Amino acid sequence: MLKCVAMLKAKQGLSRDQFIEYYESNHAPLILKLMPEIREYRRNFFETEGAFEFGAARQFDVVTELWFEDRAAYDRFVERSTDPDIARQIAEDEENVFDRGATRMYIVEERSSPSRAPAGTRHELRELHDERDIVRQLSRFARILDRKEWDALEQVFATDLTFEYGEGEKSGLSALTEQMRRYLDICGGTQHLLGSILVDLDGDTAISRAYVQARHQRTNDPVGPIFDSNGEYVDRWERRPQGWRIVRRDAIWATQSGDPAILYPTHD
Repeated sequence: MLKCVAMLKAKQGLSRDQFIEYYESNHAPLILKLMPEIREYRRNFFETEGAFEFGAARQFDVVTELWFEDRAAYDRFVERSTDPDIARQIAEDEENVFDRGATRMYIVEERSSPSRAPAGTRHELRELHDERDIVRQLSRFARILDRKEWDALEQVFATDLTFEYGEGEKSGLSALTEQMRRYLDICGGTQHLLGSILVDLDGDTAISRAYVQARHQRTNDPVGPIFDSNGEYVDRWERRPQGWRIVRRDAIWATQSGDPAILYPTHD
């Protein structure tokens, strides 16, 4: 694969935490959305503790690594970046987080020394990273629902997914978005708690099972009735160019309690 590194400086006035939060929650998802040629995308944020600095002060706050399948994929990435609409979206968002004049980006030739870890250990480490990424994706999904950030569902689900939430099998990201909004747009605050997560990996695919407890309040009535749904998400995952994505979800509901009118309003 072909690799690029970008050295980026935070916009003046942003704290380290603010910089990381904006990059991870806004800019990185935007880049993945606009640039499907990126095979892998990593951000390495500098820590001040334990740093070795000699002479001049550090000029950057993060080193970003971008991998592409080959030179042709990189050339498509470069061509796409010149599209006026894409260039505008990226530039406008970069103004919120980077000192754009300090940005440097290079193609690099990556070399490594032989690993001292046994092959089995390397495999185990890869699986640990994959399991962590899937668990983080599930956590991201819960927050997307509670914040009603519907455009962000594509960060977790494949556009060609199929799903079953108890109303018959459906397919496509737009259908899933409609399913979520049909109930959650009409209620107030929610909290989706996921736990007892099991992940079984098989190369570039995986199956996860996660218990879910979803609590819902009525709009503008924070101390009023609630409605709870409890069950399990059974998800099939695939490793896609943008990362792990759910390609199949089955929601298996076990119990429901409270006032169903919060999600299923009655009509006179």
